[in-house]
Amino acid sequence: MSVSEKVSLSDALSNVDVLDELTLPDEQPCIEAAPCSILYQANFDTNFEDRNGFVTGIAKYIEEATVHANLNELLEEGNAHAVMLYTWRCCSRAIPQPRSNEQPDRVHIYERTVQVLAPEVDKLLHFMYFQRKAIERFCGEVRRLCHAEKRRDFISEAYLLTLGKFVNMFAVLDELKNMKSSVKNDYSTYRR
Repeated sequence: MSVSEKVSLSDALSNVDVLDELTLPDEQPCIEAAPCSILYQANFDTNFEDRNGFVTGIAKYIEEATVHANLNELLEEGNAHAVMLYTWRCCSRAIPQPRSNEQPDRVHIYERTVQVLAPEVDKLLHFMYFQRKAIERFCGEVRRLCHAEKRRDFISEAYLLTLGKFVNMFAVLDELKNMKSSVKNDYSTYRR
């Protein structure tokens, strides 16, 4: 067949159909994949875990994404402490108190009181360490933003909103801590 000859569409299709009937030399069956649909779901709640994939970007954006991810982890930990404070129930009321200093089993009562209240006081201790860490981190971020060279840079809205969430978290934790007298009662009983 020469290049100038034209082949009709029906001839071309029949030639293709003949190819399907052709046996392959390696006796392999003709396998065709089943058609499948593609479903795409975007997940924007990744806490910037994909930040290292953008190596070609500017380093300050990768740094901001890292800082933002760490701040989000602190916010989650703060929410866990808020739940702990909100659901706190007084344990010290149920603990019997010695009637007098001459009571023979008062040392035993005090030892049991410490055993019962120790896990609760440990929660308060972890909360105190968290507060210190979160306040230092927040102050460090504000100091970094107030630096003379940083004032001219672009600061993302999401980063500023995260800092606002920090202020809100501090207010909520302080109010929960102040309104729950059971926390203070349990701690003072433990210290006695």
